[in-house]
Amino acid sequence: MIVARAPLRISLGGGGTDLPFYSSKYGSFLICGAINRYVYITVSGRVVKSIKLNYSKTEIVGSLDEIKHPLIREALRLTGIRDSVEIHSMGEVESGTGLGSSSTFLVGLLNALYYYNGEVVSKYKLAEDASHITMDILREPCGKQDQYAAAFGGLTSLRINKAGRVTVSPINISHKNLKMLESNLMMFYTGFKREANVVLADQKKRSESKSTMDIFDYYHEIRKIGKESLKCLEKGNLRRFGEWMNVHWELKREISDRMTNPVIDRWYKTAMDNGAIGGKIVGAGGGGFLIFYIEKNHEKLENVMKRYGLVPMKFRFDFDGAKIVYDGRRF
Repeated sequence: MIVARAPLRISLGGGGTDLPFYSSKYGSFLICGAINRYVYITVSGRVVKSIKLNYSKTEIVGSLDEIKHPLIREALRLTGIRDSVEIHSMGEVESGTGLGSSSTFLVGLLNALYYYNGEVVSKYKLAEDASHITMDILREPCGKQDQYAAAFGGLTSLRINKAGRVTVSPINISHKNLKMLESNLMMFYTGFKREANVVLADQKKRSESKSTMDIFDYYHEIRKIGKESLKCLEKGNLRRFGEWMNVHWELKREISDRMTNPVIDRWYKTAMDNGAIGGKIVGAGGGGFLIFYIEKNHEKLENVMKRYGLVPMKFRFDFDGAKIVYDGRRF
């Protein structure tokens, strides 16, 4: 049995500029952080020539084409595994909550399948193969942020040129400021789940509408915010980083009607009234997790949000990225 894991992620600035309708015209810049919440994948052989899958459902099929789960089907096809395999998955956080779980699942799965085949591949290949499956084969309206965050881990900046080539750079943040950032970022689960593809497709549709062509101006500003946020992290100006989060949130609210709703807006205002400097919905929007930057009165904010029914989730940053955590065939 092979066990692989890959981390979920939070976007820290410039998120959304990796979407092809924007990046293919103007290029992309964003910063993101992998967190110590994971998707685990197990791969093992079967003595019979069938494929067994356990995720939120169970599938037992005789061929690739019978597999209903598109990511698993295409990952098996890409890695050349046709039968006699069993795959299980388990995530520490539910899907549809804005932490990039689908891409994390796919990166972890590809890593496990390649390793099962006796191949150790680069993190860059894992990210690109996962992007190829989601963007080129399945035609999902997504970018490359999630795949690269899951593969590489850490706090990273991503530059994507018009041709889709990605440059990954670690953020040069001091250990002291890293720990302060971890302490001052507070994340809360809203209880709302949503399909990211629906929100992203709406943004793409708006970008193609003549009446909303100025949506690209919003993305220009979001890309700028990503660059300014990087400067803040590397210079240790974390308060200003928190303020940029708020600017980012206000801009993204203008991009799609699906980004927020009156309940989320009320929670956001409550957090700001109770000491938060800035915040936003993590991911495409419409639900999932709210994240805030706050320098003091952390316990007060946590208690206030709990009274509204939100669930706090503590985290640290992950610096391993996708990895194999167990190989039972060696024993």
